[in-house]
Amino acid sequence: MSTFERPDLDDSQLAGQLLVIGIDGTSLGADLKRRLQAVAPGGIILFARNLIDASQVAAFCRELFDILPIPPLLAIDQEGGRVNRLKGIFPPIPSNISLAGKPGSLELVRQHARDTGRGLRLLGFNLNFAPVLDLSQADSPNGIGDRAYGSDPERVVEMAGIFLKAQAEEGVLGCGKHFPGLGGAAVDSHLELPVISRSVDQLWKEDLHPYRALREELPIIMVGHAYYPSLQGRSAHPATLSEVVVRELLREKIGYRGVVLTDDLEMGAVDQQRSSGEVVLQALEAGNDLVMYCKTWDRIEEAHATLTRSLRSGSLSCRRVDESLARLFILKRKLTPAGRLPAFDRAEFDGVCNSLHQLDQASA
Repeated sequence: MSTFERPDLDDSQLAGQLLVIGIDGTSLGADLKRRLQAVAPGGIILFARNLIDASQVAAFCRELFDILPIPPLLAIDQEGGRVNRLKGIFPPIPSNISLAGKPGSLELVRQHARDTGRGLRLLGFNLNFAPVLDLSQADSPNGIGDRAYGSDPERVVEMAGIFLKAQAEEGVLGCGKHFPGLGGAAVDSHLELPVISRSVDQLWKEDLHPYRALREELPIIMVGHAYYPSLQGRSAHPATLSEVVVRELLREKIGYRGVVLTDDLEMGAVDQQRSSGEVVLQALEAGNDLVMYCKTWDRIEEAHATLTRSLRSGSLSCRRVDESLARLFILKRKLTPAGRLPAFDRAEFDGVCNSLHQLDQASA
């Protein structure tokens, strides 16, 4: 990392590269364009609120891709099942736990990943926040449930490995989540901070097994918001903000070398009384490369301003930032085309949707 050469960006633009943000709107109006160009985020995640139909999504992605100094990671949560941000654009898609339980499940997962990757790429996305690596049953009260491939670590590795490879072959990055595992949670981290009281040995052998087995295949790992007393001691804050979890466990003990991203820092598990500037610095100090704010412009702009000031003052070390930027730009160089995104191919997209429909029928 010490030989990394920064691109020709100012401190404000470099700070923006460390942010993945959510936005409002379905097209690039003047106010959104101004704000995006001011922050210059490294990534943008779109939600159902941004998506109307295939043509609109494709046009919006291309606008977002073109206006920033370095083309962004264009991300979405397209897991399948109930996490189908493209509902009404993609057909209904079986849940992961449903696919994992069917005869011929490996081929069904492969088809799901291949069709998902191809459809996302045609629309303009290059990053999908999937697969889920949490260990869970369908009725578990952890906010994961049927989003998982099940509670058997080896089975999760097998399914997730197939998904990652097939989706990547279509030009879309995957992301394993939610490190170090939300399977043992009794509450949903969207609402409050789960306390997961599993032992270090249990976490290592079970919840962490997918991350250990797939560490070379995962381009990005998302850290979840839960508190693990056996790992963190009495410091009851989210794992996303814990150096013990991110730097010592994920980087040093597991040996992961890819990009590390926080889950949305506006979720209920994170203390929303703290300033986003304070939180974003703690997240980077913990070892995350990218920090995510999915909704509120005030928080996004405060986080960006804090990062910019910290870079200019030197309070956020250049070496630390360069480590993260190097990992990020390695990904972007591999994935992002040099020019504009190609025109949307409606006929090919319709073929993808037909294949996904057949998948839903085959797994019913």
